[in-house]
Amino acid sequence: MKKAFTLSEVLITLSIIGVIAALTIPTVVKNYRYKMYATQIQKTYSQIQTAIKTVMEDEMTNNFYETTAGARDDNTNCTKGSCYFLNKYFKLARQNCSTGTKKCIANSYISTSGANAGFLAKNTWYCGQTVNGAAICIVNNPKSNITSLFIDTNGTEAPNTTGLDAFAMNFTSDGQLKDWSTDPDKCNTKSSSYGHIADYATGCLTKVINNGWVIKD
Repeated sequence: MKKAFTLSEVLITLSIIGVIAALTIPTVVKNYRYKMYATQIQKTYSQIQTAIKTVMEDEMTNNFYETTAGARDDNTNCTKGSCYFLNKYFKLARQNCSTGTKKCIANSYISTSGANAGFLAKNTWYCGQTVNGAAICIVNNPKSNITSLFIDTNGTEAPNTTGLDAFAMNFTSDGQLKDWSTDPDKCNTKSSSYGHIADYATGCLTKVINNGWVIKD
């Protein structure tokens, strides 16, 4: 006597597998993407922190604003400031790419809830795209001894979303790279009024770091 599954039993089993797959695959894909975004921002963060330390060691000072990279921006001649810093201490695939046909940042960004997160004030920032694909935009504020940064870890590619691939941060005279806020609850809430993307990006880096470099909903 031969035993086997009936056709109805096979169909029921396949249906159950299909339902389980439909429920789990989107979550697996999302978790994979979140892990990829977290790896990208951690790597870019480390790269910038190393560059800050290196320029201060090269010019033998504990004050970033006493270095050539920390001077008032000269993005025309690229002899000091943000342009000098990015071009000398990073391997760039694109230079001065905040505007034009070869720009390395998106035209606009959204929050994780889909709200319009605005864009970067392109006229004041110098942007470069590293060979790893991350777009780093910098503007020096030597009077306040704060350098502001905007990072899109994969350039113009999607998702262009604050807290996933778009972050705002700064570093002060002692070379410490920090978020604009130490409050992770500000991430994607527009609790700030800077008039650009940092309204939503503020607090997102803090949130990722506090989660052990893990991005969560």
